[in-house]
Amino acid sequence: MIPLQEIDIHTDKKVFYKVHLVAPTGTVPFFTEVLVYNSELSPPLQSNVAFHQQFNSASDAFTHAINWVIDYCSEHEYTVNRINNPCNCEFLPQTEQQHIVEAAGLLLQVQINGA
Repeated sequence: MIPLQEIDIHTDKKVFYKVHLVAPTGTVPFFTEVLVYNSELSPPLQSNVAFHQQFNSASDAFTHAINWVIDYCSEHEYTVNRINNPCNCEFLPQTEQQHIVEAAGLLLQVQINGA
């Protein structure tokens, strides 16, 4: 099984993102992708956004993904209102995610397993 960390990002609309931090060998390099679920559209849209680049750390991969999500939300007038790690934090601890989220301008508490 390929090690990955999944981070759910919710918005104020019917749009939901799953960020995957992937380390095929369990260590560097890291890759990231964002799954977009948009129920605002009819029919609903599911799209996989793959970034074809390697990152030297899980932190760099998450920073890239969260900035993409924020830009996408801004373009479509969505607001990120919740970030949750539904399966713990395999690569990037909550404290590091919190720093990245705050540096990106989001005033949210990063959650683990909904708490």
